[in-house]
Amino acid sequence: MSNYPFDQAWDQERTRLTALEQALDPGTIRHLEALGVGPGWRCWEVGAGAGSIAAWLCQCVGDEGHVVATDLEMTFLERLSYPNLALLRHDIVADDLPEGGPFDLVHARWVLEWIPDRRKALARMVSALKPGGSLLVEASDFVTLYHGCQSDIVRKVLTAFAEAARRVLGLTDHSQYGRRLFDDARAQDLLDVEALGRVEMMRGGGPHCTSLRLAILKTAGFAIKSDAIRAEEVEEALTRLNDPAFATMSAITIAVWGRRPAGGSEGAAKAGKEWS
Repeated sequence: MSNYPFDQAWDQERTRLTALEQALDPGTIRHLEALGVGPGWRCWEVGAGAGSIAAWLCQCVGDEGHVVATDLEMTFLERLSYPNLALLRHDIVADDLPEGGPFDLVHARWVLEWIPDRRKALARMVSALKPGGSLLVEASDFVTLYHGCQSDIVRKVLTAFAEAARRVLGLTDHSQYGRRLFDDARAQDLLDVEALGRVEMMRGGGPHCTSLRLAILKTAGFAIKSDAIRAEEVEEALTRLNDPAFATMSAITIAVWGRRPAGGSEGAAKAGKEWS
């Protein structure tokens, strides 16, 4: 994994993740419902974060189904209590595939952006699917904020943070990966690959702005130390993001989905381990 900056030991991380869930869960759930997730399904939630989608899946698949929720940090996930839920600290790139598969569904949201070898991660997700199983992956693209933000100072700060992340974390396109996700998913030889981007007007103090404000607050040192932005400019941007009068387009969440072929796939085979 890359040098992921949002550790769960930070006292504001639960608030940041909860705000992100409030902003993104309705769209994710619509995609899951469209895929037909229901009683008896076996699901793997990759990078489960604070666990809202894992919890929804547990309720959806019922007693006959099963959900595996994995992440690099388990502090928030360990608060979940469902009889059909298994929790595992897991690195999608380095660790063996978790027990409980093959799966009817593998889902990851805003995870691949932080992984240098994204195609390998995707291939491993596909290899965990049963023949005919569904992959749903979602990634962010901040093009709307970089080029269409209604606040010059918020746009300036976000651009500075993207440049700082490029230098410090070594992820050249992590905030613009959404536009590349479709092609990366198609390279896995999935069937019926489709994509949809969703964006909404975010308001100051609302879930989108809260998660973004806290992300900036947590990583402010990266940009300030690089001399890309001044501390007072960061403070001004944080104030704007908390102002109910502020409104602008959110980042785009690109959702891509497809099915594993009945006979497996070349992309999945490259991942190594498969279930029979």
